Amino acid sequence: MRRLGYRRKSAPLLAGLAALSFAVQARAQAAPAPLDYTLTANWVCRPGSQSCQWNLDATRIGGDGVGHVEPFLKAQKTPADCFYLYPTVSQDPGLIAAPGVTEAELRAVRQQVARLGRVCRIYAPFHRQFTATSMRPDFAKPERSVYRAAGRIGEADVLAAWDHYMAHDNKGRPFVIIGHSQGANRAIDLIKARIDGKPAQSRLLSAILPGAFVMVPSGGQVGGTFKNIPPCRDARQTSCFMAFNAIREETRLAEDVRPDFPGSDLVCTNPANLAGGSGVLEPYLSTTGETILPELTAEQKPWTVNNDAIKTPFVNLSGMLSARCRVDVHGAFLVVGINREPKDKRPGDFTGDWLADGRPLDVMGLHILDLNLVAGNLADVIRTQTEARQAAKP
Repeated sequence: MRRLGYRRKSAPLLAGLAALSFAVQARAQAAPAPLDYTLTANWVCRPGSQSCQWNLDATRIGGDGVGHVEPFLKAQKTPADCFYLYPTVSQDPGLIAAPGVTEAELRAVRQQVARLGRVCRIYAPFHRQFTATSMRPDFAKPERSVYRAAGRIGEADVLAAWDHYMAHDNKGRPFVIIGHSQGANRAIDLIKARIDGKPAQSRLLSAILPGAFVMVPSGGQVGGTFKNIPPCRDARQTSCFMAFNAIREETRLAEDVRPDFPGSDLVCTNPANLAGGSGVLEPYLSTTGETILPELTAEQKPWTVNNDAIKTPFVNLSGMLSARCRVDVHGAFLVVGINREPKDKRPGDFTGDWLADGRPLDVMGLHILDLNLVAGNLADVIRTQTEARQAAKP
């Protein structure tokens, strides 16, 4: 998960996350044999796959409480690809996930990136990740050497999946790298190993890395996490990255929750306004309140005060949410605010806070919804970046 660079020592969850982060970022000296990505069974989703054909229709609910169905139209042909690495979702009992796609990985694709099928072909490899089970306080923590070995397994899987995609599927197409939380850390490793400063960078539209700490040197744009890839500051800019960690605007973190990255600045980019300032979000949230981690999510309240029946699997709260980047002593966050007029017939809230012992954990914020909250905005950015890349071709 994320929030791994903080000084607070008292939170056992953060201590466990820090141990996982150490393992995720460990470099392989002798990578084990990866999964075989010629096999369809080792892909959660890829073009033509029948396992990820979902109804993604949404109901756009205006301030009058009236919903209008917005059919999802998957692109029949698009010039861009999206390569997606899911966050920590595996419910397997061990330290790392056993091979085999489960509902947990399918749910992550459905909630986080399936909607981007409007603007790109989606490739989502199964990779042997650290499990959600291993993050629980009662999980017996092994030695760091064991973590290192486990981390190398997942890293080898991701690199093998990418190499297979580039050799057999890419065929010179522009691409987007998307990773969330643990998946974002995997994506960072992939970018460093295969893209940053290498020929493939010329085809990179953007890297979308929510739920991770991505840094630049203090006062600089490149040379931190990446040597040659800067933050995206314009929708037509390509070969850049987006990084953000969502939190409610009213959330105030404890005084001892502070990042500790000397000489570096954490990056926050707002997909709703890459140039800076506030922007209106285009969220796509589950009608039932389903998230990537249902066990950490509160029940969703009715979407309208009249409790009108909504028949689509997703809702869009038209114009109700906005976001801006907030940088302070606690770090860099994408703060999400609710813009609700007095006569608005929507309850004005949504589920998605990370729960610990039944209560929202402030330092984790809206981590579970990082990608849902900006799904429509990201689709618009990817479309614009694709058009900019096509216009720049000789």
